[in-house]
Amino acid sequence: MKWIKKIVIVILALLFLVPGISYAEPVQDGTTAGDTAAFAGQASIDGSGTSDGSGTSDGSGTSDGSGTSDGSGASDGLEPAPAGLVIDNQNRYEGMERTYSEGYIPKVERGRVYLVVPLLCSGRMKDNCLRASLNLGDSEQSPFVIKNYEKNIYLEQMYVNDGSGLAESYVAAFWLELKAERYNGSYPVVVTVQGEDENGNTAGQEFTVYVTIADGKEKKDETDEEETHISPKVVIQSCQFSKPDIQAGDEVTAEITLVNTSAAEEVRGLVVTVGTEAEFLTLLEQSNTLYAESIPASGAFTASCRFRVNRAAPQGQYALELAMNYTDSKSNECSGEGKVMVSVAQPTQVQFDPVVIPQQVEVADTIEVSVQVMNLGRSKVYNVRAVLQADGLVPQGTLFVGDLEEGTVGNGSTQVSVGSRSGDSPYGKTEGTMTFYYEDEAGTQQTQVLPFETSIQSPFTGNEETKEEQTGQWWILMAVILVVLSAAAGVFILRRIRRRKSDAEVEEILET
Repeated sequence: MKWIKKIVIVILALLFLVPGISYAEPVQDGTTAGDTAAFAGQASIDGSGTSDGSGTSDGSGTSDGSGTSDGSGASDGLEPAPAGLVIDNQNRYEGMERTYSEGYIPKVERGRVYLVVPLLCSGRMKDNCLRASLNLGDSEQSPFVIKNYEKNIYLEQMYVNDGSGLAESYVAAFWLELKAERYNGSYPVVVTVQGEDENGNTAGQEFTVYVTIADGKEKKDETDEEETHISPKVVIQSCQFSKPDIQAGDEVTAEITLVNTSAAEEVRGLVVTVGTEAEFLTLLEQSNTLYAESIPASGAFTASCRFRVNRAAPQGQYALELAMNYTDSKSNECSGEGKVMVSVAQPTQVQFDPVVIPQQVEVADTIEVSVQVMNLGRSKVYNVRAVLQADGLVPQGTLFVGDLEEGTVGNGSTQVSVGSRSGDSPYGKTEGTMTFYYEDEAGTQQTQVLPFETSIQSPFTGNEETKEEQTGQWWILMAVILVVLSAAAGVFILRRIRRRKSDAEVEEILET
């Protein structure tokens, strides 16, 4: 009884193993078409493939030919996998000079291409039939005459490798007509194969085969076929202002020269739009747009515009902005832009008070001379200083005031030694100047001169007057003394005379 049970188990095992058996003729290298078909699991079915090489899309098959994942047969109730398609890359079919593994290239002869795509199937197709069609790519770039290439192909025993072997396969073979005007290169042809297996599953796959064209024309670069067109450029060449030095508050006319840089092509319909980048420049024209019908090759156009500089504009550079739109000789729209820089200076307004110096000075005295400076402008002034010059006056140094911000006052002073004037008269009136120096924000030095005068006196002038005054009083005193002495002498003499007369009268009386 044990040997009967063993026979039953073997028979059941054989029944399960029969669906996994495939038949193929031997090929030149000793393998079979069934061996090659074992690689069908590498191709996708309806766009999907397997990762285990089992020839199924769900991985339920195995490589041991059992048709199941665990060797127990189909008792698990899974649906059979669709058949897989793969190119036979081991055998060389009629019309092929190399196998696909050796780098098959379709044959090109007499204006036609013979394309061969041999396919192996991992299962059985319904009626052993597949539908094959071609996609030749972009009709303009393709070297092929565009037609509808589609036909049925059948499973057949095919002679391979120059008749040395047989292979059971589906062979999609097409003759492709080439264009008379074609260019050399490598062009892809997509072969689409579709069908239905015996279990009713749809199987399909796309294969790309490259066709090499070597008997056509050489492709040329676009730069060789057609010279690249470079549109002309309009740029700002120069600008002339109506004033050489532009200050805040000025009204100025700008003559802007625009030049066509192309030596071979004119510019048409030039529209120039003028604008300003800051509020300190104001356009005075009613329109900020200028027009030129054309500018010849290497020609120029002068755009004129008037503007005013705001009085409050700080010293610096401001831009007139130009936007240019035009067309070239091929009616291509072109544009450009540029800037004209305007240098603006703030006028300096510095006021100097009169020089403070005594009206009379004496030789050998030292006096202090002072100045006062006011910045009435809108810009800063730098290094304000003054130098005194006068005959008989020697300053000890420069009167330095320093930097003055707008709307500020500065003072400066120095000690001055008084000497005698040069020439015949060392004393008397002398005239001098106070020269002021300062720099504006542009670094330009400016000067202003103020005159003054004073009188140089001798240091002894006051003593002589006192001596003269004292001398005059002495003579008066002497005169008074002389008068008193004279009166006293007269009185004394008169008394002497009277006494002598009285004595004479007495003697005369005595004698009598």
